[in-house]
Amino acid sequence: MDERLLLSRLPETEAFARQKRLIQERGELALIEDGQRLDHLAYFSLLPGEGRFRGGHVHRIKTEHFYIIAGKGLLRTADPQTGQTRETPLEPGMKVTVRPGLAHRFEALEPLQVIEYYEGVYDPTDDVPYPAFAGLKK
Repeated sequence: MDERLLLSRLPETEAFARQKRLIQERGELALIEDGQRLDHLAYFSLLPGEGRFRGGHVHRIKTEHFYIIAGKGLLRTADPQTGQTRETPLEPGMKVTVRPGLAHRFEALEPLQVIEYYEGVYDPTDDVPYPAFAGLKK
């Protein structure tokens, strides 16, 4: 859509890296960030089904970062100025950055687990509902 949405995938490697996934028989280690300041760290899970979603708003100030731990989902984004929308499939190992001015909503296609992190503390006045998402069934 634009520079307000950044998508990346952690590389799977055993070599040293500041961001990576290490997948071994004993389990997985994900080094999501190393060196970035963060004040807010949260985890959310989301189950599939009608009316089940997280988000549905836009921020004026905050940049949010997300890491998909497990499951599959869909990130709906919209530009409130133009109405242009986008659907992005989500799967484990993906990193998502949503910058101010981009409406966003997470939906689960199968049970989804996500880490959310950002600089600064939660400010409820910066969560502005995006009415166009309200009419969506999923």
